[in-house]
Amino acid sequence: MPHLTTRDGARLHYLDVGRNKGPACVLLHGFGMQGAMWLPVIAPLLLKQRFILPDLRGFGGSHGLRITTPQLINQHADDLADLIEGLGLDQVRLAGLSMGACTAMDYHARYGFDRVHSYLHIDQAPRIINGDDWQHGVLGSVQTERLADWSDLLHRLKIYRDTPFERLPGHLRQRFWALLAEFLSFAFSHRGWRGAASLTRYDQLAKRLVPTTNWTVYVDSLRSYLEDGFDWRESMSTMQKPMTVMIGGRSAMYPAEGQRLLGTLVPHAKLIEFPNSGHVIPFESPRRFITEFGHFLRAA
Repeated sequence: MPHLTTRDGARLHYLDVGRNKGPACVLLHGFGMQGAMWLPVIAPLLLKQRFILPDLRGFGGSHGLRITTPQLINQHADDLADLIEGLGLDQVRLAGLSMGACTAMDYHARYGFDRVHSYLHIDQAPRIINGDDWQHGVLGSVQTERLADWSDLLHRLKIYRDTPFERLPGHLRQRFWALLAEFLSFAFSHRGWRGAASLTRYDQLAKRLVPTTNWTVYVDSLRSYLEDGFDWRESMSTMQKPMTVMIGGRSAMYPAEGQRLLGTLVPHAKLIEFPNSGHVIPFESPRRFITEFGHFLRAA
């Protein structure tokens, strides 16, 4: 399995698949996922396009890597910069879903898109936390209530950061899995997918689905969402490269009305709404996603 050594010496895992000619498409996965999740939906395109599928630090084959910067999304953006530089990529077709889209926006804000040809943005608001001038962040109108539960749990877990997950007090493990299952369920509108996500509330099954060797990465991810105040509205308003925005019409993770405002920030962006899809569009609307994704690549 290929790895890329980052600036802090970490070995970031990635997949390099498809036709190995021409500019590559880099696909960034969401929270709790990994690069390989893209394989089923890009399979029809592998004979025409090269794809780079990194496992963002803390997830998939990169699960064991330490977080060495104060803000997790900054770390992912740095790793993306190192990946593009290390693999000698240029004119990149970049796509990000959820946390992957946060990574792409942070990369744009901090490094610019000089090496990016075009960008596909999948179901992610340009600001995470609600405020006086923004009410379309993660979980929408229930954000305060739901994130208060996470805030309380993160506070209780602080003293256990150096403790293996299996040695955490049982009631904290149980609460961790319950809240994680609830959070993941917001990613789907389809009852079947929501039911599958809810299975992570069961300790023995959850550990098979979600690795816990580096369990604090999940804590750090949620803490970053809660405390780091990420707001990419200003930087996104400077976007000059071709941009496509895919919006889940039934997204409970990020309300569609907030995502539509990206069309105001980036007037030239192409907005595509999936009216019957939740947050994880490639899974809930795979046929249309593949079709629209193919259009994005051909336009690029």
